[in-house]
Amino acid sequence: MNFKKTLILAAVLCFLMLVFYLIESPLKNNKKQEHPLLFAEFDKGKAASVFLKTSDKGEFRLKKKPEGWVVEAQGKSYSADSTSIDTLLDTLGKIRIEAVVSKNPNKYSVFEVDSGKGAEVKIADASQNSVAHFYVGKSGPDLFSTYLRMEKSTQVVLSSGILKTVFDRDLKDWRNKTIFSLKQEDVIEYQVKGDAALHFKKADSGTWEVIEPAKSPAKKETVADCLKTFCSLKAVDFAEGQLQDLQLDKPAKEITATLKGGATKTLLVGKDKNAFQKFVKAQDAETICVLENYNMEKLSPAIDTFGQAAKEKDKGTQTAKEQNKAKQEKKQKAKAKSSSQPSPRKKPARK
Repeated sequence: MNFKKTLILAAVLCFLMLVFYLIESPLKNNKKQEHPLLFAEFDKGKAASVFLKTSDKGEFRLKKKPEGWVVEAQGKSYSADSTSIDTLLDTLGKIRIEAVVSKNPNKYSVFEVDSGKGAEVKIADASQNSVAHFYVGKSGPDLFSTYLRMEKSTQVVLSSGILKTVFDRDLKDWRNKTIFSLKQEDVIEYQVKGDAALHFKKADSGTWEVIEPAKSPAKKETVADCLKTFCSLKAVDFAEGQLQDLQLDKPAKEITATLKGGATKTLLVGKDKNAFQKFVKAQDAETICVLENYNMEKLSPAIDTFGQAAKEKDKGTQTAKEQNKAKQEKKQKAKAKSSSQPSPRKKPARK
C-alpha cells in the first residue's frame, strides 16, 4: 500500500515538473527585447549649452561656464539650478523608442511635436556642434510615455518617460533658488531684529544661550532646526520690483548669522506677498526672493520653543514690564485727578 502511494506521488510530481517546464521554457526563449535608446551615443559631459523654446513659456538658454551653469532669458542672466540641468541631461541619455506612431507631417500638431505646440530642445557641445535637436510633444496613452520628433525626421515616436516635466519648465524652475549655502557648524551667533526680537549665542563650552528677550539656556533642538533652515535657505519663487514697494528698504525683520572669523550673513524680510509667503532678500544680493511662511517660523522661532527656563524668564520679564507699566499708569491717573480737582476756597478774613 505504501509503495502504491509513493508511486502516485512520484507520478504527480513528474506531471507538475512537466507543466512547469512547458510554461517557463517559452518565456525564457522569448525574452522581451529592450527598446533602443534615442540618443545611444550621448555623452553628458560634452553638453555645453541647451536651448529651450515653448509657445507659452518663451525661450531659455542654459550655458555652461567655468563658475557653473547660467540661464539666460529676456536679456538677463541668472545663476542656474544645477540639479534641474543634471536631471535634463541624465534623462536625455535614458530616452528609449517604444514605437513609431506616424510619418505624416500633417499629424505633427496632433501629437504636439511641431514648433507651435511642442517644446523645442537643442543641445550643443563646446564647439557649438549639435548634439541633439528634437521636439517634446504631449503625453502618450499610458501617461508614462511621451511623443517626440527629431528635428530632421518625419517620424513621430512614442518614447519612454514623462518628459514634459523635464524639458518644459518655467524660468523660476531653471534658476538657482539658493539664498544661503553655509556650514551650520560655522555659525556662532544668531539674531533677529524687529518684531519678535531674538538673540542667541554659542558659548565657549559649545552650548547655546538665549541673550534676548531674556537670558536662559537654549534648547539644542530648536537652535539646530533654526540654523539648519538658515544655512540651507531656498526660495520658492522670485520677484521683481522696487525695494520700497516690497518693504525691503525698511524691513520688518533682519535676521543675521555671525560666522567664525566675524563674517555675517543677513536676511531682510519684507511685506507679505500673500497669506502664505513673504518677500525676502539677502542683504548682499540683488535678487528678490519669495519665501514660504513655514520657513519664517523656523527662522524666527517663538521664545517658548527654547525650553521651560526661557519661557519662565520671558514670562517674568513680561510680568515685570506689565507691573511697571501699571505703576506708571496709576501715577499718571493720580496726577491727572489731582490737577482736575478745584483748589479749596479761602475763608474771608473777619473784620
